[in-house]
Amino acid sequence: MKIRIILFILIIALLLSISGCYKDGYFLSLKSNDRVRFNKLHRQLETELSYEKKFIIMRQILEFLSGKASNGEINLFLTTYVEKNQDDPFSAYYLMVVARNYREDMAYPFAINYYERILKNHNDLQYMGNSIHFLCLRDLLDMIEEDEVRILYYKDMITRFSDYINVNETYYHLGDTYARVGEWDQAIQTYRKFLDTYDSSASADSYAKERIMELLAYYSTDKNWTFESLDLLVDKVVNNINEAKFRNDGRLLRANMSKVNFFAISWEEGETTADPEFIANLGIFLSPRIYVSKILDKASNQQEAYLKTTGWSYRISTWYLYFKKINFPADSEIHGNWEWAGIYFGEKPFAVSDER
Repeated sequence: MKIRIILFILIIALLLSISGCYKDGYFLSLKSNDRVRFNKLHRQLETELSYEKKFIIMRQILEFLSGKASNGEINLFLTTYVEKNQDDPFSAYYLMVVARNYREDMAYPFAINYYERILKNHNDLQYMGNSIHFLCLRDLLDMIEEDEVRILYYKDMITRFSDYINVNETYYHLGDTYARVGEWDQAIQTYRKFLDTYDSSASADSYAKERIMELLAYYSTDKNWTFESLDLLVDKVVNNINEAKFRNDGRLLRANMSKVNFFAISWEEGETTADPEFIANLGIFLSPRIYVSKILDKASNQQEAYLKTTGWSYRISTWYLYFKKINFPADSEIHGNWEWAGIYFGEKPFAVSDER
């Protein structure tokens, strides 16, 4: 029996000497020459009392192990060290290496756990000009899917690391995240901060600004021009056109126009807000000869609709009235309602309407 035990111990020792090294609860599969080098560094680490000097040795060990040991083995080495040296002020860095190794291996739940552990339990640390907490927050925002958690991290970014980030862009994403969870009052406040910090010379995303300006306009404007159904809206607009053309009263037309970014353009132009002078003087284009199609254009669908009209006293006598469904979940009273959003001048290019 004793012989068997002795043989078993010898076999284990032989395997360890051939394939790796065992130190304080972790195993590293290293070649013979690499094992000698690691053991030397590890002895230096164990005997060193200064955490600053330990950090230098740990950096040497990590550089040495890169490509020689798996991420899992390195992680075990680092977490074992942190557990044994809980007063080490550089633990945040070591655990960030662990988190990034897990992220590299696509073990995202483990990576998230370690990033959050650093933020919760370890003081921030500056390393090569970077804040460890900032790097953790940045990586977490790339992985976290829960919007409630993302909100906390965006706010932390803005509060603590405004010098590290594009604050304007962060306000934009924070506003969208508030909107996704239905916290519209917070979303609107955040969108306003986005506009306050917007710099056209530093941002290439002018669409974001236009979208937010439109959303805030919906939020702060009286919504009495919207209708629950497209049929009700079209009937009202057509009746007002028919009455206005005989009374020569442009106010009847303006009554049902959208109060947010109403446009009046040719088909070839991009959507831009209508010239206020044009809107104010609509009455001069009225004519008894104005004719409104009895049905919507065939390009109409569940989200937008076109109605052809002709006979306007304008250099282009054909106008297509454009209607669209409102997408504004911040206000349930108008979300899904319809609005008269604009006018297209001239015949539709490459299309034939179903006028009767």
